[in-house]
Amino acid sequence: MFTQNRRTQSTPVYDVVIVGSGAAGGTAAWVLVQAGLRVAMLEAGPLRKHLVDFPYHDPFPYTDPYRGAREELSKSEEFAKKYSMNGSTPEEPYTTPEKMPYQWFRARNVGGRTMFWGRFANRFNEDDFKGYSRDGHGKDWPISYQEISPYYDKAEVFMGVCGAKENHPDLPDADNFLPPVALKCSDVVIRKAADKAGIPSIRVRRAMLTKAYNGYPACHYCNGCDNGCETHSFYTSAFRQVVPLMEKYPRTFRLIPNAMAHKINVNAKGQASGVSYIDKATGRERTVRGRVIMAACGTLETTRLLLHSNIANSSGMVGRNFLEHLDVGAQAYFPELFFMDREAGDGIGGSHIVIPWFGYFRKDEKRDFLRGFQIEPSSRIRMRPDRNAKRIAGFGSDFKKEVRKWTGARVVLASHGEMLPSPNKFVELDPTVKDKWGVPALKIHHPLEENDINMFKYMKRTYEEIFDAAKGVRIELPDAPDVAGHSIHEMGTAHMGDDPKTSVLNRFNQSWDVKNLFVVDAASFTSGTHKNPTLMIMALSWRASEYILSEMKKRNL
Repeated sequence: MFTQNRRTQSTPVYDVVIVGSGAAGGTAAWVLVQAGLRVAMLEAGPLRKHLVDFPYHDPFPYTDPYRGAREELSKSEEFAKKYSMNGSTPEEPYTTPEKMPYQWFRARNVGGRTMFWGRFANRFNEDDFKGYSRDGHGKDWPISYQEISPYYDKAEVFMGVCGAKENHPDLPDADNFLPPVALKCSDVVIRKAADKAGIPSIRVRRAMLTKAYNGYPACHYCNGCDNGCETHSFYTSAFRQVVPLMEKYPRTFRLIPNAMAHKINVNAKGQASGVSYIDKATGRERTVRGRVIMAACGTLETTRLLLHSNIANSSGMVGRNFLEHLDVGAQAYFPELFFMDREAGDGIGGSHIVIPWFGYFRKDEKRDFLRGFQIEPSSRIRMRPDRNAKRIAGFGSDFKKEVRKWTGARVVLASHGEMLPSPNKFVELDPTVKDKWGVPALKIHHPLEENDINMFKYMKRTYEEIFDAAKGVRIELPDAPDVAGHSIHEMGTAHMGDDPKTSVLNRFNQSWDVKNLFVVDAASFTSGTHKNPTLMIMALSWRASEYILSEMKKRNL
C-alpha cells in the first residue's frame, strides 16, 4: 500500500501542462494556478537569478583598463550568449533553402523572449481582424476586436502599460494607461519632421511603469532594459508571473526548467495525455502527464513540437500560413540635435513616440502593395559617441568639439510591415538534420515576394520624406529589407479559424482534432498585421485559459 502510494505520487496527473514560460505560458499559468488548478510548466532553459544572472548596467568606457584596444565580450554579450541563440547552432540547428536566409532568435531561460523584448504594447484594430474581407488576401480571424478587447484590458492592467488616448485610427485607445513618459528633445524633433511630412505620431505605449504600480516601483530611467530590470519595472513573465506563482503556490505550481519538450503524447481515445521531454541536465527522457496540454513554446518551436508529435494536423495546415514582419531600418543625423545637452537623458530607451500606419490619412493615394506598417523611431544618448571617434579627423579641442557635435544627433527609423500569407512561406521538419537530442530540426522557407518588395520601396521613400523634412545629413538608406526573422515576430503556423478543414485551431485556441490541446502563442495568429504581437499573445492566452476553466466546470475537459 505504501509503495503504491509512492508510485502514484511520483507520476502525478496535472490539470494542465504548459510548454513554454514566455508571455503565453506565463499568462496561462497566472490565470489557471490562481483559479485553483494544478499546473506544471516546462521550460527549455534555466531560471535566471535576480541580481545575479543579469549584467544590468554596462560600465562606463573610461573604466576599461585597455581603453577599447582589446576586444572582449561585454557582460551584456556574455549573458545574451548564455541565455539565447541568434541563428542556427550545432546543438540546436535549423535549415533554410539556399539563398533564402532566416535569422531565428531563440531564448533559453524562464521568461522566454520577454527577457529580451522591446515592451511595445499595441492593440490590433477591427480592420486587422478582417483583412480578407477588405482586400481579398489571407484570411479573416474567427474573432472580432470587440471579443478580444476585454482581454487586452486585462493584460494591460496586469503589466502596467504607459501611454495616452490619441484617437489614432490605427491604434485603439484604452482606459487603463499609466501616465505617458515625457518626450525627450529628440522625440520633439522627430515628431516635428514627421508632422511636416504629413505623418502623425503618437506617444509610445510600452509595458513600462511610469509610476509605482501593484507593488513595483516606477522605472528610474537607467536605460539598462536590454540587460534586465533590477526593480521589475517592466513586464517579464519570469519575474511578474512565474516566480510569484512558485513562491505563493508551491503545492500546485511546478516549474520544470532545462526541459526540452519533443513530443505531445496521445492516448487511445485520441486525447493528449502528456508531454515527453529531455532533461538537459542528465540527457534522460521524462514525461509529465496532464488533463490539458497548452503549447506556448513560441511559434516555431510549437510548430516543431506539433509536427514531431504528428498531432492536430488533419487540415495539413501546421507549419503553413507562416507570417513574419517585414523589417526595414535607416538612419540619419538631424542638425537640430547637434550639441544636444548630454544630461537630457535617455528615458525608457529608444524613442517615446511611435508612428502608426498613416495610410488612413492618405485615402486617395494609390499604392502598389496591400496592408501597412508602423515606424519605431530611436534616438539615444549613449556612453559612446554615435560616430566612431577614430574615424573623425582632427586634434585637440576642435577634434573634441567635432566628436561632441554628433553625439545624440543620430536618428534611427525602423519599421514592422505586414506580410501576407503565402504558400511559399512555411516551415517543415528537415528530413536529415537533427538536434543534439535526435529531434528533427526545422527547415524554414521565407522568401520575399512582390508585396513585400513594393512595401519596402514605399518604406524607403517614407524615410526619405522624414529625413528631408528634418534636413538630415549622413543619411543611410537600405538597399534591401533586413534578413527575414529580424523582427523576432514569428506568427501563424497553427492558426485559428472557423473551419477545421482549413485551420488548426478554433476561436478559443483549441485544436479541432485534439480537444484538450491548446496553442496559445503567436502560432495561433490568423494574420500578423504590422503590430507588435506580445500584447495579442497575452490577450489570447488569457482568453483561452478562462475558456479552459469554463469547460472544466462543464466537464467538457
